[in-house]
Amino acid sequence: MLKGNFWSAVATLVGTIIGVGIFALPYVAWHAGFFVGALYLFALCFVFIAVHLMFGEIILRTAARHRLVGYVAMYCGARAGRAVMATTLAGVLGGMMVYLIVGGQFMHVLFGGFLGSQPASIALFWALCAPLVLLGLGAVKRSEFIMSFFIVGMVLALFFLGAPRMRAEYFFTFDLNNLFLPYGVTLFTLAGTAAIPSVRDILRGSEGVMKKAIVAGTAIAAALSLLFVIVVVGVSGPATSEDALSGLQYFLGDWVVALGALFGLFLIATSYIIFGLYLKDTLSFDIGAPRLPALFLVTAAPLALTMLESDGFIKIIGLLGAVIGGIEALFLIAAYLRAREKGDRTPEYALAISRPAIFALAFLFVAGIAYALASEWRQLLSFS
Repeated sequence: MLKGNFWSAVATLVGTIIGVGIFALPYVAWHAGFFVGALYLFALCFVFIAVHLMFGEIILRTAARHRLVGYVAMYCGARAGRAVMATTLAGVLGGMMVYLIVGGQFMHVLFGGFLGSQPASIALFWALCAPLVLLGLGAVKRSEFIMSFFIVGMVLALFFLGAPRMRAEYFFTFDLNNLFLPYGVTLFTLAGTAAIPSVRDILRGSEGVMKKAIVAGTAIAAALSLLFVIVVVGVSGPATSEDALSGLQYFLGDWVVALGALFGLFLIATSYIIFGLYLKDTLSFDIGAPRLPALFLVTAAPLALTMLESDGFIKIIGLLGAVIGGIEALFLIAAYLRAREKGDRTPEYALAISRPAIFALAFLFVAGIAYALASEWRQLLSFS
């Protein structure tokens, strides 16, 4: 029988994976076609099960305790560690930008014309969260476990409320021009490598079930994401909005959407604070940055960047997922190959995955990075 700490580990992984990305999935699924979006979720679920299991095996093969940067530096060298550190900083700042944008949108859903413009909503959301980042509230770090249960409840409630209003024709659209639109967003949504060390900590002494916990947590997060896409696309159709919830307002009523927006706001605020605390600790402990410049970067930089680019958070998520997430996955795969040869501990599980399969997985991430950068370059040229 599986013990309580198993389900705690699963809940932690689910709570970490499901964040702001889940609200972007319906939009990209509608514009590419529902079945295209569902196929990306299905395929990348298996990809991330493999990636998460690789990271878990790295941890179990290593006696010392690290995070991704430390494991990459240990197995691939200091330069690789610095490269992952750079991508981590870019990913965290980009993620905080996205949280501010979506948090501002949810503030606008809740308070409407009272706040006026979108920048004003973003600024208010930032003003509420930034002091908590500076204070370093430890309790916020432990909220992911509780939030995972509310995530399940919110998705199921929306599904049952929206099911009678779904229209079958909304599931049978397709746009070839947007065929690759869901890739980066889905990658961003399903990435949960940051939680794998915590999964091991929760299961310490019971590492034999770690493989099952990683598979279950990743699969449950993907299933909940798909269920959310089904209800939003099925109900909203062409009215599907970037934040998913505001597009449901006409169909499900103001109170349902307000409740969803309130939950989403709490989810995003929690994630924003956790990202900020992580960035503050990274700057202080891993880089050795002076305290005041570190605090300035953590608080001011996300807001400044967001005000420069306060629209189109789907584009930001896509780039973060495809490029930053892809680079981190490539370094993780490289560390995994080295850990299989140089690890100093016998792991509780070992993946039976061949080198050709690993290289095929790496090629997927390389292709995604190349396509995202090429698309961004084409857009820049079109504006010049």
